[in-house]
Amino acid sequence: MKKSLSLFHLTFYGTGMILGAGIYSVIGKAGGVAENGLWVSFLLAAFCASLTALSYAELATTFPKTGGEYIYVKNIFPQWPYLAMLCGSMMIFAGISTATTVAIAFSGYIQQFAEVPQFVTAFCLLGVFTLVNIIGIKESSWVNVVFTLIEILGLLIFVWVGTQSPKFGEALSEVRFDGAVISGAALVIFAYFGFENIVNLVEESKTPEKDLPKGIIISLGVSTVLYLLVSLTALALGSPEELGRSNAPLSDLTRDAAAWVPRTLGAIALFSTANTVLISMISTSRIIFSMARERDLPSVFSKLLSKRATPWMGALAVFGLAMALLPAGGIEVVASASSFATMIAFTVINIALIYLRFKEPHRTRPFKVPISIGRWPLIPTLAACVSSGLLFFFSREVYVLGAGVFVFVSVLYIVLKSRKSD
Repeated sequence: MKKSLSLFHLTFYGTGMILGAGIYSVIGKAGGVAENGLWVSFLLAAFCASLTALSYAELATTFPKTGGEYIYVKNIFPQWPYLAMLCGSMMIFAGISTATTVAIAFSGYIQQFAEVPQFVTAFCLLGVFTLVNIIGIKESSWVNVVFTLIEILGLLIFVWVGTQSPKFGEALSEVRFDGAVISGAALVIFAYFGFENIVNLVEESKTPEKDLPKGIIISLGVSTVLYLLVSLTALALGSPEELGRSNAPLSDLTRDAAAWVPRTLGAIALFSTANTVLISMISTSRIIFSMARERDLPSVFSKLLSKRATPWMGALAVFGLAMALLPAGGIEVVASASSFATMIAFTVINIALIYLRFKEPHRTRPFKVPISIGRWPLIPTLAACVSSGLLFFFSREVYVLGAGVFVFVSVLYIVLKSRKSD
């Protein structure tokens, strides 16, 4: 695969994915729960996300191969090949369900500007980004850079409106750390997901051992600052009750501003949702490519386009699976299942890092998570506890869907294993 990506591109990939569609919806529900402690919830969620982000940075530089979670588990637990298959499949499911549900969200936003059938819009968006994915990672990265800058502009416009209010910043005087703030953090932590997708670009990074950890940390830092400003703006422009009732809080809270503001934010939401779809499809196609290259999926999906060195069969697989899920894409449980799968992967990754520290203490690690007691790393331990704890915040429907994915992966694993032995 072509090494085309610098720290600049990796940072924009991470920032673009984190600043995706989540902030446009989750901030309302979180504000209704945490009230004036919303900004504390964002800081707490950033802290929790950063714990696992450091684990990804260490493992990505220790095992610099495309495939992320799948590759790490496969190398650390070679005695349990099914665990690697399950972890990789969970991340494929998370990526595809994210791309599908956000494509549906894109279709909803575009209704403000044109009457286009939802299925047609989502199909076209998925199709266009499949082509962008196949054309090349460098071209994809510049599309992402432009879209991410537009996303940031939208959030800054919202913050600018908030600074006009005399209430801006008042919430900073209320520093709370209670059950409501923790519940708010459990909601907004999902707005930080996306940093883990950077690791799937490791083989296309020019200097991954230096740039990947920096890209992950910088993208989380930039996103945290923006989220903090957005949360203070939301509290300045509306009451917690108004936030809790709103499904589109950024647009609703700016209705009293200049007429161009809500419409502009609606247009920028198109770029935000589209960018999330693009990055989800790119990272998921790399996981499929990696699993096929390691012979845990049919080898046909490991094919690279000869001149551009892009996993074109993996890209087509993502498109096909997203289209298959499209009829259910508007169901909220599917989107929550994506977060559920991600939290499972986070838990496994942190446990895997702890195990590797004992298994191979002298292994070369270009980046190492700090603070340990002997061989025991404290930060990944705390991250594993946080990630596993958040698994209890989902609805019963999500657990049922997760169980269905587990059964499907188990059957697929048995079928593929039997074909290998023949």
